Amino acid sequence: MDLDVSDKVASVVSGVLALATAIVALRHRARSRRGWWSSLRPLWHGEADAGIVHPHRFGGYVKPLSEVYVPRRAVPRLAPSGEGVDVADLLTGAGNVLLIGEPGSGKTALVRYESARSARRWLAARGRRRSCPPGPVLVSLPAAALVHQPLPAALAEAYPGDGTRLDVERPPVPGRRWLVCVDALDAVADPDERAVVLNRLAQLARSPGPAAATRPWRLLVTTRHLAEDELAVLGDDYPAYHLAHFTDADVALLAARWFPDDHTARSFLDWTHAQRITEPVHNPLTATVAVLVWEGGQAGAAPTPGPAALLDEFVRALLRGGRASLDAACEALRHRPPEGEAVAAWLGTRHTDLVEVAATAAVAGGDPVAAVVDWSAAHAPASPVAVLPDWPAHVRQVLLATDLFRADRHALASVWPSLVEYLAAGPLARDWRPDEWVTLMNTGPTRFVALRAISRAAVAPAFLRERLTEPHGAIAAGHLLADRGTAGTGAPAFRADVLAALLTHWSGGPDGPAGHDAARECFSLLTTLAAGRADRDLLHEIATDPRRPGDVRRAAALFFAVRTRNAHRSPAPG
Repeated sequence: MDLDVSDKVASVVSGVLALATAIVALRHRARSRRGWWSSLRPLWHGEADAGIVHPHRFGGYVKPLSEVYVPRRAVPRLAPSGEGVDVADLLTGAGNVLLIGEPGSGKTALVRYESARSARRWLAARGRRRSCPPGPVLVSLPAAALVHQPLPAALAEAYPGDGTRLDVERPPVPGRRWLVCVDALDAVADPDERAVVLNRLAQLARSPGPAAATRPWRLLVTTRHLAEDELAVLGDDYPAYHLAHFTDADVALLAARWFPDDHTARSFLDWTHAQRITEPVHNPLTATVAVLVWEGGQAGAAPTPGPAALLDEFVRALLRGGRASLDAACEALRHRPPEGEAVAAWLGTRHTDLVEVAATAAVAGGDPVAAVVDWSAAHAPASPVAVLPDWPAHVRQVLLATDLFRADRHALASVWPSLVEYLAAGPLARDWRPDEWVTLMNTGPTRFVALRAISRAAVAPAFLRERLTEPHGAIAAGHLLADRGTAGTGAPAFRADVLAALLTHWSGGPDGPAGHDAARECFSLLTTLAAGRADRDLLHEIATDPRRPGDVRRAAALFFAVRTRNAHRSPAPG
C-alpha cells in the first residue's frame, strides 16, 4: 500500500514537472518568435514620437505633422502620359526608387511622416504575426551619413538601440524587408563626396547579399534635381519619380486640416488669391509658410503681394522671435568694457547679416557657427571671441533661436534648407548681377541660392531671352522653369521659347556646339519639365508649329521618341 501510494505521488510529481517544462518551453518559443518585435520596439517608439511633432517649429506651436499632412503623389519621370501614382505604393513596392522634388516640395516631411505612420502601425500589432501591417519596416538616414561609411555601419550608428545595434544585413521581421529612406542626396554639397554617395548607392543596388541572396533591404532615395551624369550613375536600378506639386484640392485639404473651421479655411484660400500666390502655394513650403503667416496675424503685412514678400515677412518674423538671444549676447559683451561695448553696438544692428553669413556657410556644407565667428572677427570693432571667450556658444544660441537651424551631432544643420537658401540669397538679391546669376544657376551647390535671389530681387525672367542662344543661358532658364517659386516663369510664350532653346542645344548631340555635358543637361531638363502636363503640351505644340524652325520641330519629335523608348526600357519599382 505504501509503495502504491509512493508510485502515485511520484507519477503526479513527474507529470507536474513535465507540464511545467512544456509551459516554459512554449513561453521560450513564443518569446523567440516575438524577439524581432521586442528588439524593434524601441526603434518604432522613436520613429513614432519624432513624427508627432512637425519637423519645423517656426518659432511657436505648429500642429502635429500627422494631423495636417496631405498625402502625396509622384509622376514617373519617363511616363509618356505623366499620370501620377500614390507615394504609398512606392513605399510598398519591390524595387528601389529615386524620388526627385523641387526645393520645398516636402521630401523630408514625407520621409518623417511615413516612417512615423509605419512605426505606429507596427507598434499596434504588438508582435502578433496576423496583425502585422503590410509592407516593409521603414528606417531613414541622411545621405551625408554615407560619405564616410557604408550603409550598414551608417544605419547601426544612426539607430544604436538599447545595447543592440541595428543590423540591416538580416531581415527585420520574418518574411519582410527593410525600406531604407536615404534623404537629401542633394544636401551633400561637395561634388566628390556626392560622387562617393552615388557610387555607394549604385553598388548597393547591383550587388547581391551573402551567398548571392537578395539583400534584405530596398532603397528610396530623395533628392532635388540631379545632373544627367549623376542620374546615369544610379541608372535603371533606381526608377525615377518626380514628387508632384500640390493641386488646388491639396491646398484646400491642408487648410481644412490646419484651421478650426470651414469659414477660416475659406478666408485663408481667398487671401492666397488676393496675395497672388495661388500658384506658388502648390509648393508645400510656400503653402506652409502662407498658413503660418495667416495664422500668426501677419496676413496684411506684406506691402507687395507675391511669394517673395510672403517669405520676406516670414523670415522677419522668425528673426523677431529669436531677437532675445541676440540681445543677451550683446548684454554679455557690454559687461566686458571697453571693447565689449563697441562690439555690442556693432552687433545689435546686424542680426540679419549674422544669419545670412551662417546660411551661406550651411548651403556650402560648412559650419555656420565657425563662419559667424570668423566673420565677426573680421568686421567687428574688436574680435568678439577675444572679448567674450564663450562667444561661439552665444552664436550657436542666436542661430538656434531663429528656428532656422537645429542642433546636429557635429554642427548646426538647416531646419528647412529652402529658407536658409533664401537668406543666403540676400546679398545677391541686393546687388543684382545677371551674368553672375547665370553662373550660379549652372553650378549645382549654388543653383538654389540663385533661384531664391531672382525671386527676392523681383527681376522679370525675360532678361534671359537674349541668353537662350547660349547653352549656359538656356540651361539656367530651364532650371528656372523647373522652380515654381519665381513669378513670371508661368507665361506660356516664355516657357515655349526656353523649351525650344533646350531642344536646339540638345539636338546638336555630343559633337554639336553645346558639347556633350551641356547636351545631356538640356535633355535632363527637358525630361524633368515634360513630367508636367503644361510643358508636355507646349513641347507637342512646338513639334507641330510651322512657325518654329524645322530643326526645332524635328528635335521635339525626336525627344518624345527617345523619352518613350527610355520609358519602355526602364524597370518598374514594384
